[in-house]
Amino acid sequence: MHIIESNGIKIVLSEFKDSVSEFGDVYLRTDINEPPARSLKMEQAVRTITQIREMQDPKANILCTSHASDVKKSLSDNFEILRMEIEKEIDPIAPELNGCAFVNSLDELSRANKEYEGHLIFLDNVRKTVAEETKPPENSSGSALWSYFSPFDKVNNALSCCHRDHLSLRIFTDGCYCSDTFVNELQTVTELYSSSDDNDVKIWGVAGAKLDKLDSIYLTEGRNDLMVALDGGPILVLLVWALAREARSLSRILPDQIGPENRELIERFFGGPKWEMIKGKALKIAKMIEEGQIDIILPIDVIVDSEGEEKTVSLSAINKGRFLSLGPNSLTMLGEISARRQFMQTGSVEPKEYLDRGEESTTYNLTREVLRHARKLYINGGDTVSDIRTFESQLKLYKAREKKMFYELASGGFVVKWWGFLNTRKNIPAGVRYASIGSFKTLYRKLDSGKGFN
Repeated sequence: MHIIESNGIKIVLSEFKDSVSEFGDVYLRTDINEPPARSLKMEQAVRTITQIREMQDPKANILCTSHASDVKKSLSDNFEILRMEIEKEIDPIAPELNGCAFVNSLDELSRANKEYEGHLIFLDNVRKTVAEETKPPENSSGSALWSYFSPFDKVNNALSCCHRDHLSLRIFTDGCYCSDTFVNELQTVTELYSSSDDNDVKIWGVAGAKLDKLDSIYLTEGRNDLMVALDGGPILVLLVWALAREARSLSRILPDQIGPENRELIERFFGGPKWEMIKGKALKIAKMIEEGQIDIILPIDVIVDSEGEEKTVSLSAINKGRFLSLGPNSLTMLGEISARRQFMQTGSVEPKEYLDRGEESTTYNLTREVLRHARKLYINGGDTVSDIRTFESQLKLYKAREKKMFYELASGGFVVKWWGFLNTRKNIPAGVRYASIGSFKTLYRKLDSGKGFN
């Protein structure tokens, strides 16, 4: 068993090594909800599938599913990528899997499970194929999905979904194992938030446009060991606007106003019915920064598009054009500040099309600077990982992985809910709670087998 422990909180999870017998048919919940392409989430799914096959009756099947953000969208293209990635990994002479099949309903899944042996059978987008997925019934154990999977071994490989209370995750209370990927990543993100010596400062690089970035900044309140580096995306522009209104002590380095093009940028990403809520959060964070409750690192210089021409200007001159990315002095500064510290980047630091600039891109140069100086660099979120992997060869990321200096995480927005739980000890993310309950059931079965916990 594995115990996740932080500041008095203990979460027990059952691992693959806790199994005392060969797996039969396995229900596997994974997450490949991304644009169909090779990715970290695909790698994690393939790794878990191959591990299951090492422990499984060769004739048994893996019954797998994932969700898509759009309830109407099919994951058929994602499945094809998964199938091709699996085929690269399996033994060509004695394949661990006899084949892969794609099904569109629970009835088709049931029929395929009877027809095939030693297969991966993938149920299309669970939000599309199971009407109760996002609104589980009170008596969830009586649902068709739960009833069908109840007799099988169950594996949770969907940590990135575990902030949701969905039926495909509730099933794990009936007994489950957590994949190595699930356990290792939850341990890592726990350590990244757990209190540490004030001299061991961790830096969170925050970029992109997702609203959970604002919530993650809140979670650094009063923490002398956590600093936020605003290093790109519309979220930076939003907070520069808020700081210009609330942080008088920073007026020397901030613009009087952000300019019409940056106002349009904020409107494009944050406008709409949620604007008042978003504005309120941004202004509150700015006030907390002004009052010293949150430690922030602001850029020295930025690159803006001024009438079609790119210019590097000071942060106070961000209103001279539309913000694009950090300037070179800011990248050097972030590298030096991260020296011998842990740095976690979440969110893309520049528009994706700018990755084509190769070694002139901000993504390349920020990663290079931080890898040169930091003790460890963590990249969180599928899109962010994919951005940085564009420069796999140039940055020699494989060497950084080998030296345990560079870590890639697929948890994404889940980490904000998890850190909120660690901060308040309230509202444990539903999927983790279900996995923990099911882990106890699995462990009790091991104890009942007479073989004990050793």
